[in-house]
Amino acid sequence: MTVQRSSLPKQWTASTIACWRRWSWTISRSSATATASPPCTSSGLCSTPGSPATCSSAVCGACCEVVPSERLPTMPSVARQLYLVDGMSLVFRAYHALMRTGLHAPTGEPTFATFGFANMLLLLLRQHHPELLAIAFDTAAPTFRHEQYTAYKATRQAPPEDLAPQLAHIKQLLDALGIARIELPGYEADDLIATLASAAARAGFHVYCVTSDKDFFQLLSERIHILRPAGREGTDYELWTPERLMAEWGLRPEQVVDFLALVGDPVDNVPGVRGIGEKTAAQLLQRFGSLEELYQRLHEVEKPALRERLEQHRTEAFLSRELVRLRTDAPVEFHPEDFARRPVQLEELSTLLDSLALRTVRERLTELIPELQHRRRDSAAVLSLTEPVLISSPAQLAQLCAELRSAPRLGIEPELSDANPWRAELLGIALATEPGRTYFIPISPGGELLSPQPTLFAAGGHGGGFPAEWVLQQLKPLLESPTLPKYGHNLKPFALLLKRYGIELQSIGFDTMLASYVLNPDEQHTLQALAHKWLSVRLSSPPEGAAEREGSASRLELILRLCARLSQELHTQGLWQLAEQLEFPLVEVLAQMEYNGIAVDVTVLRELGEQFRAQLEQLRQRIYAEAGTEFNIDSPKQLGEVLFERLHLPVLKKTKTGYSTDVSVLSELAPSYPIAGLILEYRQLGKLLSTYIEALPALINPRTGRIHTTYNQAATSTGRLSSSNPNLQNIPVRGERGREIRRAFIAQYPDTVLLSADYSQIELRIMAYMSGDPGLVNAFKAGHDIHAATAAALFGVPVEQVTPEMRRAAKVVNFGIMYGLQPYGLAQRLGIPKSEAHRIIEQYFERYPGIRRYMEETLERARRLGYVETLCGRRRYFPTITSKNQTVRAAAERAAINAPIQGSAADMMKRAMIAIHRQLRSERFRTMMLLQVHDELLFEVPERELSAVEELVRTEMQQALSLGEVPVVVEIGIGRNWDEAH
Repeated sequence: MTVQRSSLPKQWTASTIACWRRWSWTISRSSATATASPPCTSSGLCSTPGSPATCSSAVCGACCEVVPSERLPTMPSVARQLYLVDGMSLVFRAYHALMRTGLHAPTGEPTFATFGFANMLLLLLRQHHPELLAIAFDTAAPTFRHEQYTAYKATRQAPPEDLAPQLAHIKQLLDALGIARIELPGYEADDLIATLASAAARAGFHVYCVTSDKDFFQLLSERIHILRPAGREGTDYELWTPERLMAEWGLRPEQVVDFLALVGDPVDNVPGVRGIGEKTAAQLLQRFGSLEELYQRLHEVEKPALRERLEQHRTEAFLSRELVRLRTDAPVEFHPEDFARRPVQLEELSTLLDSLALRTVRERLTELIPELQHRRRDSAAVLSLTEPVLISSPAQLAQLCAELRSAPRLGIEPELSDANPWRAELLGIALATEPGRTYFIPISPGGELLSPQPTLFAAGGHGGGFPAEWVLQQLKPLLESPTLPKYGHNLKPFALLLKRYGIELQSIGFDTMLASYVLNPDEQHTLQALAHKWLSVRLSSPPEGAAEREGSASRLELILRLCARLSQELHTQGLWQLAEQLEFPLVEVLAQMEYNGIAVDVTVLRELGEQFRAQLEQLRQRIYAEAGTEFNIDSPKQLGEVLFERLHLPVLKKTKTGYSTDVSVLSELAPSYPIAGLILEYRQLGKLLSTYIEALPALINPRTGRIHTTYNQAATSTGRLSSSNPNLQNIPVRGERGREIRRAFIAQYPDTVLLSADYSQIELRIMAYMSGDPGLVNAFKAGHDIHAATAAALFGVPVEQVTPEMRRAAKVVNFGIMYGLQPYGLAQRLGIPKSEAHRIIEQYFERYPGIRRYMEETLERARRLGYVETLCGRRRYFPTITSKNQTVRAAAERAAINAPIQGSAADMMKRAMIAIHRQLRSERFRTMMLLQVHDELLFEVPERELSAVEELVRTEMQQALSLGEVPVVVEIGIGRNWDEAH
């Protein structure tokens, strides 16, 4: 392909040229020729690129004085810079850096390479602001190098199948951004860049070649520099000049081609001289200067073996030089105008980014192209906002409450001063029964009852409002009505805030955040995301000074419209029952649990702190003794140097900054090297100390004297709850130190105790039920120790002869199979050969063939439908289950096997929690449900209620979800602290 310059009008003014430089050039994708649109005839510079018919300038005429083309002004210095990007180099770098992320579009198409390439391109645009820019790509056609050497690139694997669609999207992105592309059959991108760079340099331009390929170092000169992506994901660019090449490689640019000829390139199957590495090649060229001189003076090479290798591979060396030498005579011509940035195709760009769900790329692009934000607004309807009815007197509020008592639903959107409901003050409440009729009640936190002038609020002022407590007391009958469904978005924080005023928010009829979570747990559930996806609208910013009133009213309009749309979708997908009977009612349960909190014995924590710090110091000294020196154990760099350079432990993995010392590396080293085990223990102890022992006292709420965690209902992919601020689900269950921390969680009152109710092996029981495997089902029916029974089958011994080591191995297999554990992983965990691990897994499937059948059928269903389901119908989608990338596909397959089991356990727990909560409330027990941790519930129970509550909890947990013939076992413990109860 030749990037050709079409004829320009002979006479343009300087002003017109300035305008033209920004918009006039369009590179034809089919012919790769450039054609100029007529320049704008408006005076000055066009604020909006376009033809005269669309020019936005209002003043015309003065700019049309003509001057000869030879008098056109010289381009400014920034335009004397040309940026040529090695497209395939960046594409492959992005692909391999992000392939494990599995990023994909809603359609299931992979997007990780597109995302990485776009980020590297945006970094270039932000840092260097190139005005002359082109991206070069290879084609599938053979090149002259294949004719010279038939084995050229013969060892290269075919491009991954999931790369082709991403490459197409990348090219669409470049076209939409107005960036020129260069491709020419029979020529590699390297040669096109080399030709254009050389021509531009001769024309006086400064050229920057953007690439990771070291072959380009042969082009370095005063006017040609290299920008190399740095960081694993190309998060920066390194500038390479001839001076840097000399400083780091000890070579001049003209020596690079000889250097590459000696070392060869296994990626492209360039032979080089076998046995010569980069260090030796550099030393030879530093001494002899060139390949010709080296072979003319070959007798001066002292080492016989090296001299012999050079002689044997003389032909390959000179052939390799021709293969790695970049051509500067490719049939492409350099005309600056062909590389000028063209107008951005906003519609195409916005559509592409939205279809691929590249939200981060869109946000970063908007910084460079503000019009893209306008395009988003243009492409989505603006929410038509009805002015809310302002409640400005007690009489109006009384009338509103009377009207709302007979309403079919009550939409609620509070305006809070803080996201934390324990700190938040109520600034106002928007109420509505349907879109288009919204009421706003202004609140002055802590103020006295006022009767503000309506005009004061209508103007957006803050001169008054009703006291929060008084307003909430008027609304209490509505908020607590079990027959009036409440609609909203993320209602749990508001429900918790209401508890501070003694109000129970009852009858959650619809929560748009949770509805979205049920429809697809892996998507975003913010109000803005839902509005864009389901309604194609944006929430306009309220006028200045009216944020509380119109902000909450606008959101409520949106929420009620979303309720109708999402309700329809839930019914269509068959997911309404899951939302209505599980997720919506759980809001009240979790709000109550968060409000209850749990008491902590600070004295126990203080004692544990002293104990843990002493143990930490002992471990530190033992590590120093093993290392033979003192160093900063918490510094990965120093630790890596001690382990792998001073002690010479085997290097298992490296990072971009040095040796890896992560838990997987240390765990693998620990059986053979005691220092690795000590470091693991040191880290675990340090984490417990900082995360719990030292942190928990500061998290005690001064109002209640208890710690109040937050449960995240829409955060996990499987339906499980997560906990934060603090995360009480991560306290180690096993081990003495984890037990010691649990001792600090106590029953606060003298007449109460803690009751722990724990499902026994629930995921294995669900596996038995879902697979129907007779061996597993019968083992549970007989009440056998399932791990001992599995060990007996795997090792061919009677159950009574199973050793603790056998049972431990069987336990790893039992639970690992549900997570797609492969022979390599089992071998690592058990410290056995991979062949032995493979044998154990095969024997496991021979013992329980129903489990293998379940796994195969689950994967077949996931591939056919794109999702898997729990026993309650909860879905998890797997768009990458059919990915051509083996690593990405395998990860999706493992998750697809486990999701129905783990998700069913989560659904069972949620059903039990709702039933127990309702029973405790209806029977007016003082018992409080405090925590949910994986398969365990923790309660604080008055001793006089203990017997009844124990029976209630056991019954409701066992009956939450039927597993047919497989019995559900609930283990209950009681104590004054969590450790005693567990």
